[in-house]
Amino acid sequence: MENLIEKQNLRILFLASDPSNESRLHLGKELQSVRDKLSANVHFEIKDHLATKPNDVMNEIMNYKPQIVHFSGHGSSEGELCFEDEYGKSKTIPPEALASLFNLVTDYVKCVIVNTCYAERQSKAIAQFIPIVIGTKSEISDDAAINFSSGFYTALNPDLSTESLKKAFNLGCIAIQFDGNLEEHLKPVIIYGSPGVRFASEVDSAFSLISNPKGNAVTTLINGLTLTGRKMGLTEAEAKKIIDDKIWKLQEYNNGIIEYEKNLKAILRDEFPLSDSSFTALSYLQSGLNLTNEDVKAINEKILSDPNLDNANSWYNRGLGQSQLQNYELAIEYYSKAIEKNNDYSAAFSERGLCHSKNENYELAIEDYSQAIEINNNWEISSNLSTTYFDRGFSYYQINPKIDENLNKAIEDWNQTLELNPNENSAHYNLGLAHEKLKDFDKAIKCFVKALEQGYSRKAVIYSGIIKCYSQLGETKKIQEWTKKAKNDLNLLDDLKEEYSGNNVES
Repeated sequence: MENLIEKQNLRILFLASDPSNESRLHLGKELQSVRDKLSANVHFEIKDHLATKPNDVMNEIMNYKPQIVHFSGHGSSEGELCFEDEYGKSKTIPPEALASLFNLVTDYVKCVIVNTCYAERQSKAIAQFIPIVIGTKSEISDDAAINFSSGFYTALNPDLSTESLKKAFNLGCIAIQFDGNLEEHLKPVIIYGSPGVRFASEVDSAFSLISNPKGNAVTTLINGLTLTGRKMGLTEAEAKKIIDDKIWKLQEYNNGIIEYEKNLKAILRDEFPLSDSSFTALSYLQSGLNLTNEDVKAINEKILSDPNLDNANSWYNRGLGQSQLQNYELAIEYYSKAIEKNNDYSAAFSERGLCHSKNENYELAIEDYSQAIEINNNWEISSNLSTTYFDRGFSYYQINPKIDENLNKAIEDWNQTLELNPNENSAHYNLGLAHEKLKDFDKAIKCFVKALEQGYSRKAVIYSGIIKCYSQLGETKKIQEWTKKAKNDLNLLDDLKEEYSGNNVES
């Protein structure tokens, strides 16, 4: 299975706020500097949200699922981040509240940058849950904050390991020095999460390009990670638990991808394009499997771009699916699509004819059956020449009033069915009914007896048909003989009248 994570860019969320009652900052300049530094790095994408309100922080992080969250703006001396209220005025979020949010997003957020004044307290609170957090000790100038961002994103490596993030941090500090500011380069601080948090991040990075966590290479990786965990101060058991949890999540992820793909393909066998109800069903499946919108988008793009979705065979299979659901009108539409793609598709004509028959449009059914028989090409497992003759005979028989011409055509088709498939005992039974309608009782009796000899399952109706024909012929002795046979064979004499119907041909 193709690993979808591998194809996703690493996401940076840039959240900026410059309340009107605070000193003005050059946030647009900082954002443009970040974009410029990342423009040549194909591994990253960036999304910004300016004039950020407190609720925006939660919504943007939960929906975008970034690996790096960058706050830019104002901070208070108490360590609170300043955002905007509905009037554009300053509204703060305390460190504990923001830290609680990051406790929920540890699966994907690997680094948080708080590029504001007095961000050290906020950064320490967040570092309980995030491997690397970058803040400031005290008040920092606008120019220094911009230079730090420029240097940091210049050195940013897509592995987001502790070492690469530390390198990017150091280059950010150097960028402040290069601008001639020898004091402020000491204000940014890098705060490391606990050994467990940082090790979990290392494990995530190590497994990011692995789709199947099995094999000798993975065993070697696990051994190496275990040693890394020890260096970070973890016991072997602690490191093993973090690695095992990651492997379990990866397996669950892979299973979820496979399950979603399987269900999407199954729905596409029934309908195309997808209906609103199918999209709703898939969204519930996505939620149950804990797949992101990006995961689902990648799967949909891969499967829905398959040119085979629009070929004759796919439309035929959708017709079968809808026919089984008794959605005959939609099935007819899909079979018609199949015929548009391949006008020599006998199976599609035959199955469309069957749907018309189910809708009691017997004339249209006969037209399709006749076309299928004339073409006699491209049959499928569920449809063949024999069954098409049989089904056309059924349609001829069902047309009311039952004139001799249509009954004789039905007889011709059922005889043709038996030439192609002598074991089709339903055809013998149907022939008996047709001959009975034509008052050719001797032929009817022979057909009923043949069906009985070949093991036709509905014995009661056959005995009833035979007895009725002998009644029409006035042969009392035969009536008594067959009544006795029925009683001995079935012990269902009381049920004969109830089960028998002269119009119930086998379809």
